[in-house]
Amino acid sequence: MANGYWFKSGQFKIQEGEEEETNPGCYGKSLAEWISGEFSGLGYHTQVIAEDWGWCVMCTRGEYLLWIGCGSMFTDDIAAGSPENPPDANEITWYVFTMIEVPFFMVKSLLKKWTGRLDLKTPLEKLKAELDSVLASNKNLAFCDEP
Repeated sequence: MANGYWFKSGQFKIQEGEEEETNPGCYGKSLAEWISGEFSGLGYHTQVIAEDWGWCVMCTRGEYLLWIGCGSMFTDDIAAGSPENPPDANEITWYVFTMIEVPFFMVKSLLKKWTGRLDLKTPLEKLKAELDSVLASNKNLAFCDEP
């Protein structure tokens, strides 16, 4: 899959209160924690960060930010849930994707990017290949098409 991976799995449970850190219907904290553990084992110094859309596993902070996004697909079924009665984790379509970015406040890195002296392709391809391997080794994931 070019931009990410979609799958179903009962392995990732919805944690009590996780919507308070994101937005209603945006789950994936246990997925992000699992990804974080896997990538820590690969030598990354990861950090799980709540975002309004789901969860970010920060892998590298340096000249750029290299991270993996984790979350649930927002559907009518998930939107109908409530914090007291979240959807069944087996019914959720989970989504993960890789990202590299140079935020506006990283001025030196932006200049290097604009002048072609900052390689963003290689670290992103490496992260994606590692994510491919991590996901392929987990037999609890049932990959599916993007909803």
